[in-house]
Amino acid sequence: MQTKSTKKRNKEDEINPIRLNTLTTRIVYWLFEALIASTMIASIVLLATGKQSRETQTTHIILCAVALVLYNIPSFIQWRFRVYVPSVLHIFTLLFITAHFILGEVGEMYSQSAVFDKILHATSGVAIATIGFSLVNMFNTSSNTHLKLSPFFVAFSSFCFALAIAVLWEIFEFASDSLVGTNMQRYIPPDELRQATDTAPAQGYGLIDTMNDIIVSTIAAFVVCVLGYVSLRTKRNLMNRFLLRKIPDYDTAIAEAEEAGDTKLVRALKKARAAALEEVHGGRGKHPHDEDEPPSDKDAPPNNEGEPVSGEDGEQGTASGQPAEEEEKQGEEISQPDETISE
Repeated sequence: MQTKSTKKRNKEDEINPIRLNTLTTRIVYWLFEALIASTMIASIVLLATGKQSRETQTTHIILCAVALVLYNIPSFIQWRFRVYVPSVLHIFTLLFITAHFILGEVGEMYSQSAVFDKILHATSGVAIATIGFSLVNMFNTSSNTHLKLSPFFVAFSSFCFALAIAVLWEIFEFASDSLVGTNMQRYIPPDELRQATDTAPAQGYGLIDTMNDIIVSTIAAFVVCVLGYVSLRTKRNLMNRFLLRKIPDYDTAIAEAEEAGDTKLVRALKKARAAALEEVHGGRGKHPHDEDEPPSDKDAPPNNEGEPVSGEDGEQGTASGQPAEEEEKQGEEISQPDETISE
């Protein structure tokens, strides 16, 4: 059975990485989530009034629901696995989800511009390679790992991870086009591409779109993995601010962030730790390691050289605790010769 002090100590050690999200991340999160929710409500209204195609509005509602679920995956990962998601990567993910589902699918940007599709595939390649590099590096630096990978194999594993995700996504596009009748592989080309070419290519628009997507994602992943390799090889902080981090406890996380030179994360961790301590102790939220005040006179070490120290009542005394006058008298008595013995 846990005592009250044990429960309080466990509460102090609880990590909530969601506290580490910056104000910018929270603002972007709520703005884009409100945009997706309003788009879903608009699609429901149009579906109920019958002003537009029932099939189109149903698809839009499903897409918005999927976007809302994906929107909360970074927060779930933070809460469930105690992983810190950097603000740049978090906002980047939110932007990608909004651009794909709202602008690309609901706003039909994919059918109007072929460049928009390639930009999203390039950005997704960067994000997936960064996540893959973070995961491999996190496992590689863990204290429970007995086998350590070299920087090359960390980068190579991350590159293979990014390629695997890109291939799985293209398989998903093919399955969606075959089973549901969507146009994710762009076998019906965008308007600008159809106007630019008079005849369809021999391979078909769908195959060309698939291969271009994989090539773009591969190039983006390769660039990220090369930067990661150079960062590990030269021990420079090129990608530290963009990597996921496991946070077992505040003290360990602060030490690792200071070693990595991530000052933003250090400040965020100290602020989150102070907030957690304030919840437990009721306003006394400053951690002992963060105290900058000098020690008081009561905490000063004892003076062994007999120098005068001030007591609580303001009288001068020595390190032995006796007043200075009494100690001087005792010294005189000891120094005087014993006249009775000498006579």
